Amino acid sequence: MKKKIMFSVMLLLSLLAQAQQAPARMSFDKDGTFKIAQFTDMHLANDPEKNRVVIDLLKEVLASEQPDLVVFTGDNTTTDEVQRAWTDIARELSARQTPWTAVLGNHDDEHAVNRKEIVRMISEQPYCILRNVAQGIDGEGNHIIPIYKTSDVAQPSALLYCFDSQAYSTLKAVKGYGWVQQSQVDWYRRESRRYTENNAGTPLPALAFLHIPLPEYTQAWESLETKRYGDRNEKECAPNVNSGLFVNLLQGGDVMGAFAGHDHVNDYIATLYGVALAYGRASGGSNTYGDKTPGSRIIVLKEGKREFDTWIREKGNTERLYNCAYPESFLIVK
Repeated sequence: MKKKIMFSVMLLLSLLAQAQQAPARMSFDKDGTFKIAQFTDMHLANDPEKNRVVIDLLKEVLASEQPDLVVFTGDNTTTDEVQRAWTDIARELSARQTPWTAVLGNHDDEHAVNRKEIVRMISEQPYCILRNVAQGIDGEGNHIIPIYKTSDVAQPSALLYCFDSQAYSTLKAVKGYGWVQQSQVDWYRRESRRYTENNAGTPLPALAFLHIPLPEYTQAWESLETKRYGDRNEKECAPNVNSGLFVNLLQGGDVMGAFAGHDHVNDYIATLYGVALAYGRASGGSNTYGDKTPGSRIIVLKEGKREFDTWIREKGNTERLYNCAYPESFLIVK
């Protein structure tokens, strides 16, 4: 009897452990789509009431949108209780068996815990797929998520590049925010080239996620060559120098769009030279500046196509705001 009880306990523990594990690989759904929910600038702090805004939003989006993956794009926590904050977030995601990942913002490491340790804490949470972190380059937590074909687990069909856009400038002559460093750009170039070569020379459809917007966001908004969706309520808080990531994305030919956070009252999407430059919707509500309703950006990739649909999902509102389709919705007929 004792052996049977022990076996049952071990089996239960094994099943519980399996339940806490995300799938080894991300793949498109049977209908050929892959849905991503982007949350940004949650600013989880030592204030349970304000944090509840984020948790409630997360629950709403998970229930209504049922994403295949959640991506947190920085300024996730503004507290020294980093472990507790991520445990609260991970609990909601693992309860719904939803895989997730994250990149860091400029505020994440301002409270006693360094970036490397934060990435370690995040990666150990249930259902987090922050794996295969790039080594020997600047930043913490740079990684790539391949999304595989519905019918072929051996061949990726799309890619998600996740960049650490750093925090603040480390150069005395340059003020302001940080930027994606040259070693990270070189890493992207190598990986992009490798995936392209393995796909018979054809770039895979890809997206990029980071916290601080690229300097080219301003040019995209002001361009007369693109349609725009969403609001621009503040000047883009991009770095004051340009490290060249955008031109390398153009040359790589794989990235269809980049998705950032950082500017809490900007939530627009526009294109520049055929690449979409987009913000998420700030997800922190009353513990961040701005008067926009907290929300999430939803992105739906389409298997085998250089296309995606995207919209904003606000807390308490099931309507799709700024609903558009890349690239069709951005074309201006002259």
